[in-house]
Amino acid sequence: MKKTWRIIRLGVRAVLLIAFGGLLLYNGYIFVMRYFFGQGMPTVFGFSAATVVSGSMADEINVGDFIITKEQSAYREGDIITFFDNESKAYITHRIILVSGDTYATKGDANDAPDAFSVPKEAVIGKVVTVWKGFGKAVTFLQSPGGLFCVACSGVFLWIIWDIITGWVEKEKNERKED
Repeated sequence: MKKTWRIIRLGVRAVLLIAFGGLLLYNGYIFVMRYFFGQGMPTVFGFSAATVVSGSMADEINVGDFIITKEQSAYREGDIITFFDNESKAYITHRIILVSGDTYATKGDANDAPDAFSVPKEAVIGKVVTVWKGFGKAVTFLQSPGGLFCVACSGVFLWIIWDIITGWVEKEKNERKED
């Protein structure tokens, strides 16, 4: 029983370390890539993520949603893509309405007219593969300095609580043995 309890304690500590350490490493990577290398949407294994800040794709994708994009070798009509618009210096997520060679005509689902410009293939970050409704607000907070601080404090807090619980259980076991 003592060996089982020790394995459980080590397992919980490993999960806490991996979860919170991984989150801190990911946020650190995003921070460095954005602020030191100027990548507005850093990619990890071909995936990028962003919080939606405009309603141009409502009702499919709304303000505050969290999107994950994946680089593709080719894009088709109907795909929802995220691309960088050099003129506005902004990332835009719209649907492809026409493919013409290596350029795409796009339109936001909630917009009346197509975009007034063509999107070159090299400006495309990726195709939207996942939308997490409303989750972008939490992600935006977690990527802020205050959010990073909360994540770090939560990890330390959970680690301390776990140590208190395991210490209490060990104390109870020892007291029972003495009786």
